[in-house]
Amino acid sequence: MRAGCFQRFADQQYQLNYWAGIQRDSAREKPEVTAGMIFEACVFQAVLGVKSVLELDQQGRTRAWRELLGNDRDIATGSDSTILRAASAWDREGLLEAGYGLHRLLRRQGRAITTLSTGRKVLLAVADGSCFGVRWASALAFAGAVPHAVDLEPYKGRGHELGASRKLLLRAARLLGKGFATHVLYDGLMMCRSDFRLARRLGTHLLVKTSEEKSLEIIASSKEAWTKLSARDLERAGVETARGHDAKRHARYGIRAQAGIRWEGLEYPLKVAWVEETHLKGKYAGETSSFWVVTTDETLTPEELREMAHNRWTIENHQFKELNAQTGSKKGCLKNSHAKEALLRMWFMGLALLKAFRLHLETLEEWRSWKIKKTKKLIAQVVLFGIACEARGNPSPP
Repeated sequence: MRAGCFQRFADQQYQLNYWAGIQRDSAREKPEVTAGMIFEACVFQAVLGVKSVLELDQQGRTRAWRELLGNDRDIATGSDSTILRAASAWDREGLLEAGYGLHRLLRRQGRAITTLSTGRKVLLAVADGSCFGVRWASALAFAGAVPHAVDLEPYKGRGHELGASRKLLLRAARLLGKGFATHVLYDGLMMCRSDFRLARRLGTHLLVKTSEEKSLEIIASSKEAWTKLSARDLERAGVETARGHDAKRHARYGIRAQAGIRWEGLEYPLKVAWVEETHLKGKYAGETSSFWVVTTDETLTPEELREMAHNRWTIENHQFKELNAQTGSKKGCLKNSHAKEALLRMWFMGLALLKAFRLHLETLEEWRSWKIKKTKKLIAQVVLFGIACEARGNPSPP
């Protein structure tokens, strides 16, 4: 596999050149370094694990980066000051179109779908808020073969996350259509009637994972009733039970779930599940923890409810933490909120392309037969230099 394979992959499979071509910023007139060039550079920043815009400036002066971006200039990316100036006045619509457009392509390829252990296929949207340095934003992501974020909405700080997340759901329904996901996963902040109604109005089901028991009457009453009943009485009352072992999470679990539960003031019946897990390895070995899952989708089995609740961590583990490791996204040095939002959107796209490219590499014999640990750093070397035939089995980078 020769150098340049990533560019062809990103252009042919995910239209990177097109998304770059529609980007605009209003900070500069007739710029030598176009918005499209900056866009591609920032996307590649996340792909290659460049930890800051200053380092991006420095890397952009190397021959490998100039070849990667197809630019013969002494500097391929623009200086760090140029990048930040452009980002501070970036056209949000172009970034929105790119983020949702990439999702449509992944969805068409089946890579936005999650297949549960039961065989059920679901399209899981996950929303959550986080602090990116001194800037707060709620992000909307999808689980699946290629976990990817499609959108984000800034907010002022703690206490304002829900409003931003609701804006994301409304925008996703507007841009992707009603039923943009089979389920929306959220934490206990959305355990309110209005959000269950909103999700149904948007053609999806809200699924909430929470550990709160005392303040939520439907959970408190369910726990009290289920705790008193024997196994036979639970079955007679219509309570489903399941037990099993989760090898991936090294846990033993027990689940009780019941459909048709009514919450006063909500017109939709709910399915409620109580999950208890005993950790078998690691720091918490031997300890038992529990959480609750509440949704309007009454067709889900107890195992599916538990599995989907764990998928809520997709956005934290495979987006927020991973993006910070690749780009330093949680550093507080960038004060301009508009610039940070623009960069985050480009970085999220780069992270999605990195995951998609890794899946692509796994289809290649020359990658599978390369007898060294397949890390993100190694993938970055492949993006820049390719895999030479003589490097197969060679433990040093290409």
